[in-house]
Amino acid sequence: MKRFNIAVVGCGNVSRMHFEAYQSHSERIQIVAACDPDSGNLQQAQQQYGFAQGFASLEEMLAHAEWEVAVVCTPTPIRKPVVEALAAAGKHIFVEKPFADSYTVAQHMVNTCAQAGVQLAVNQNFRYHYPFEKARELIAQGQIGRVVNIVQQDLMFRQDKGWRIQTRRHALSVMGVHWLDGLRWLLQDTATSLICETRSSATIESVGETDAAVQITFKQGALASYVESFSSPISRTETLILGETGALVLTYRGLSLFDLKDSSQPRLQWENPLSGSHKPEATFIDLNLLLAALEQGEEPVNSGRDNLQTIALLDGAYRSAEEQRPIIFNEGVPV
Repeated sequence: MKRFNIAVVGCGNVSRMHFEAYQSHSERIQIVAACDPDSGNLQQAQQQYGFAQGFASLEEMLAHAEWEVAVVCTPTPIRKPVVEALAAAGKHIFVEKPFADSYTVAQHMVNTCAQAGVQLAVNQNFRYHYPFEKARELIAQGQIGRVVNIVQQDLMFRQDKGWRIQTRRHALSVMGVHWLDGLRWLLQDTATSLICETRSSATIESVGETDAAVQITFKQGALASYVESFSSPISRTETLILGETGALVLTYRGLSLFDLKDSSQPRLQWENPLSGSHKPEATFIDLNLLLAALEQGEEPVNSGRDNLQTIALLDGAYRSAEEQRPIIFNEGVPV
């Protein structure tokens, strides 16, 4: 098993999850450098996580450090030039989500990396931090029959700070990208249409939306309803997956499988080992998918190309809300 040299681009809040995840896997990963224009962020990260080299810019890090894979933790709005510079330098890229603000920009970055011959993967860690992967396996096994309906709720009172509250796209970009990716991941299907409404609550300081309701129709017939709220006095995150012969109930803690003929108690219960404080491990799993793909000369399952369908749903939700119309998809591409 190869040990990869890693460099981190951006030492803000989300980078801590990456640093913590990789410290536990020194046999697989060595963090050799990081860069951030904020010297305070950079110094704090270097003192806490002990990587050898720190730089004020990506250009300096490319010129003076030796590494193979970049972990990109920059804000989404400035990600395009970062990915372009890394691809031009021949670096493979593991990027935070949402990896672009729009489908057009996402497609551009995927094309840029393909032309440069580098791999681009996305940290969709909720596939494992939340029980989406386990639910996907059970659905594929036919444990609940054909999926008919999914009801997703994510309710909380959440006040972000910094760059996130200055962007026009907020709650759906922060959390919706997890749920929209999870819905298509567990179904292994593409959307045919979507409709969305968004609202902004005065109780939350944010330029963008705090609340949203999304309804998606998938190609194989499943209907998904998703509600997001950053202004709710009640905290609740739950996914109900209704099949023709049974149902799955998902929370962060795990999932329960119910049969239609005997729904008084679950036939199966599964506790999620990557919930709570184990969240960083889910990020390592996603990075390791990229590393394994590099070793095997393949495209990772969490590639940027795969994630285009997630960005299509996210971008489509915003377009639907802004234009007050349903969005139609052609093979996963919004039209």
